[in-house]
Amino acid sequence: MSCPAFLDLCPSAVHEADVLLLPLPFEASVSYGSGTAYGPEAIWRASTEVELWDEQLGFDMRTINWYSAPAVVPVTSESPNEYLNRVERAATELHSQGGLVVGVGGEHSVTPALVRAARGTGDLSGITVVQFDAHADLRDTYDGSPYSHACAMRRLVELSADVLAIGIRSASAAEAEFSLENDRIHTFPARLLSKHLLPGEEDLESKLLTALRSLEGDVYLTIDIDVLEVHLCPATGTPQPGGLGWWQALSYLHALLVENHRCRLIGFDLVETVPHDSTQVNEFTSALLISKVVSMFHKSDAAEHRN
Repeated sequence: MSCPAFLDLCPSAVHEADVLLLPLPFEASVSYGSGTAYGPEAIWRASTEVELWDEQLGFDMRTINWYSAPAVVPVTSESPNEYLNRVERAATELHSQGGLVVGVGGEHSVTPALVRAARGTGDLSGITVVQFDAHADLRDTYDGSPYSHACAMRRLVELSADVLAIGIRSASAAEAEFSLENDRIHTFPARLLSKHLLPGEEDLESKLLTALRSLEGDVYLTIDIDVLEVHLCPATGTPQPGGLGWWQALSYLHALLVENHRCRLIGFDLVETVPHDSTQVNEFTSALLISKVVSMFHKSDAAEHRN
């Protein structure tokens, strides 16, 4: 991957980094629109247009030491499982440096490997994975593969992680049944956060904010860019109307990363960005969202305790 430094800032040495970015240009189980393999490079290029001063937080991103690791590039002859094992090894090495490791995809299938690396073991009990996503990603297999992007959260639940899913608005009947029967999964559908409720439906936004502010222990954050409304990610692989608005999504992230002083963020990824020739909205939204998450994490009074 040959592109400018993230945010156009002079990169730090790996052992001095507060944030370690890991590009993952992976696309093996695409089921609709393609192009996630080109997401990381497009995000890096778009990041050079992001303002370094966060006016919402009053935070200067130049105070953070950023390091971009070499991309984990797929090899033609390897299986998806072999690639994901390499992702886990690369992320594990970055975690040994002590900063916040941020995986930048690529498709959502990379997340289980990143979570295992963040925990340092395959036993994920005690971890809450906060999932921002349009899709449940709870299928057992998809197109014959257990490593599909549609199976990412299922693999994590099988390893005893808890999942708090936000913005979901697409799931199969089997996924819905699995979610309802599994007490490790807590879903806040986009529709019930939208204020546009059907008679008898409950607005869940206050319950979600309470849940995010009260989470304890280790938390891993995964954001599929398609959680947002389609005008913010018009070329993502499987767009779904009815998503979260920009300020709505940021308010949920603020509740978790700034207002909650009892949890510890152990890792973060952003996936499913697809660049398109006719617009830069997809990659710019992703680059800005990465900077927002990192700024919130470091702005928080609890950042030192949680990292």
